Formats: sequence, C-alpha cells, structure tokens
Amino acid sequence: MTLLGRVENGVVVFNNGATLPDGTPVQVTPLPDEASNASAVIAAMESEPHLTCDDIAELDRALAVGKRPAAAIDPFPEDAPGLP
Repeated sequence: MTLLGRVENGVVVFNNGATLPDGTPVQVTPLPDEASNASAVIAAMESEPHLTCDDIAELDRALAVGKRPAAAIDPFPEDAPGLP
C-alpha cells in the first residue's frame, strides 16, 4: 500500500484523509522536487559544481574553438538508387 501526503507542522498528513492505526510501522521517503518547482531550481543552483568566472570563460573558449559549419547534405539527391 502506498499513501501520499505532505508534511504540515512536522507531521505527515495523508491525502484524502487516509489514516493508519496507532503503532503501524511506516517508512517515509521524501519525493524528489518536480523540475518546475521553484525549490528544485534553487536546489540545482546551489548544488555542485560551483563554477568560477574563469571556468565559464574557459568553457566559452572551448565551445568557440570546436564550432564547425553544418555539413551540406542533400536529403534528396537526384542520383539516388531506385529513382527513374
């Protein structure tokens, strides 16, 4: 059985008013924050790695050096096999 709920004032309150008998052993695992959740964005910003301005400049330089023009590929060549 899985019951969903939320913490209110330090106590787990189950959705839909569900209850368990006193003494029921439980295991509580917090669910991960959703990507669109503001606290998830803040957590991502505060997590490793913490980049310095020099790190970012080095990455920008590496990206600039690695840029190449897109290959000119004709998706409809006239001499494709099987064409009349």
